[in-house]
Amino acid sequence: MPFPVCVYGRGLVVAFLTLITVVTVSSAADAGPSQPPNIVLIVADDLGWNDVPWHNSLVRAPTLARLAADGVTLEQAYVQPICTPSRSALLTGRYPFTLGRQHDVLWPLQPTGLTLDTPLLSEKLRSAGYRTHAVGKWHLGFCRRAYTPTERGFQSFLGFWTGSENYYTHWRGLDEGGSGLDFRRNMSVAREFEGRYSSEVFAAEAERVIETHPADRPLFLYLAFQSVHAPLQVPRRYWDLYPGVRDKSRRTFLGMVSALDDAVQRVESALRGAGLYDNTVIIFTADNGGQVLAGGNNYPLRGNKVTLWEGGTRAASFVHSPLLERPRRASRALIHVTDWFPTVLRLAGAPQPTPEDRLDGVDQWDAISRGEPSTRSEVVYNIDVEKKPGAAIRVGDFKLIWGYPGSKNDWYPEPGITELWPLVPTELAPARYTEVGEHRWSGSNTTWLFDLASDPTEHVNLAAQRPALVAELKHRLLRHRRRLVPADCPPDDPRGSPDNFGHVFVTGWCEPGVPAKTQLDSFYNFLV
Repeated sequence: MPFPVCVYGRGLVVAFLTLITVVTVSSAADAGPSQPPNIVLIVADDLGWNDVPWHNSLVRAPTLARLAADGVTLEQAYVQPICTPSRSALLTGRYPFTLGRQHDVLWPLQPTGLTLDTPLLSEKLRSAGYRTHAVGKWHLGFCRRAYTPTERGFQSFLGFWTGSENYYTHWRGLDEGGSGLDFRRNMSVAREFEGRYSSEVFAAEAERVIETHPADRPLFLYLAFQSVHAPLQVPRRYWDLYPGVRDKSRRTFLGMVSALDDAVQRVESALRGAGLYDNTVIIFTADNGGQVLAGGNNYPLRGNKVTLWEGGTRAASFVHSPLLERPRRASRALIHVTDWFPTVLRLAGAPQPTPEDRLDGVDQWDAISRGEPSTRSEVVYNIDVEKKPGAAIRVGDFKLIWGYPGSKNDWYPEPGITELWPLVPTELAPARYTEVGEHRWSGSNTTWLFDLASDPTEHVNLAAQRPALVAELKHRLLRHRRRLVPADCPPDDPRGSPDNFGHVFVTGWCEPGVPAKTQLDSFYNFLV
């Protein structure tokens, strides 16, 4: 017989809600705290400011465009002017000039690597319970085994140790002569990928890592693509996407961006398919500005990769995640590549850095996720006192360059797309294309001051008008210089040539205290 609702209804509802509450509380207690988010940190190599679809509508990269639009684009995010220093800053949270990594990239035969005295982000996350994987380019040293990825907190690695190589053969030639294969799975030579384009290899490895990841552990995937660094190589189907681009280098480069986009799409699909997407933070960043001599473009920003100008140091970057509290916006918060270290540790619930860690990065998650003000007001672009000394600093909106800014100091509108510009609103079209000439610093000026709020393209030097501000910013740089570690740039060591090891790049040839012949004999087995 049905219960009369007028008599029993309220009591039944209360009892039912009480039961739900008890079950819910019990389940929450059993489940414990929610698992920290998965972190997928994607680094694109030599990707310029004008090489991404949210800055240039001619770039065919729909996945990157969508992830950026649905996330938070970072319009004031800075990196170092060149590869190794940026990767050093990213994984240590420290300015490269405090590590000896400020002057140049690590070259294949240099007997050194990123200092072992500073823990990497991968080590911190592994200690916090994360499964840690590195895929792609390393470029932080390999002459000693201790410098290699699987000795520095990563539980697996697939990729290459040097800074660049052929996208298909995975061989690297040396200016000094000699060449060799540079491709590894963990510490073993990986010959089976010969003939496969690197962005496709790295996407497949990322898929494998994601699909086999255990559900009870958070994931840290450091995915450092070779794309879009020279040499300019791309499968024909991507070249065919840009029939209107007449400049061959630019057309190939844009095809490489589209290939990178397809790889990122595969990573996103794998995250969704594995049920990880809803608790994942995807960080995407370039490692430095584009190389205008190899198809890249930073227009309308000034300069090139390897320079202290905005075109060399302001990164195309975004964060995408369902965990963002205020997505679908552009952020102008001031962010530096060192900030990813403490920001990711905060997301991971890992122990926070202490003053003894001497970090230069700051936690920026509230600025990124909620739109709160940046937790920094100052960025040191670099301090280098070797050969051609140069340094730069930004405080608020004012930027000072003091000394050598680097070569290629002009503005370089996008080449090879003249016939396409009529499709673009007149105010956005460049008046002309400046051929990439020398445009080197002549030495006639050593000090530049810019107000980046009103002059983000660095056309108007205010140094003569604001001498007091110039003096203050120079004083700040001098204070930072007290922490400078001499640049760690030893001369090449011919013992490391791959010609000594059956044309394979190997580790171990600069191990301390081991005679050269013993090193060569001991590590010759790496070629098998």
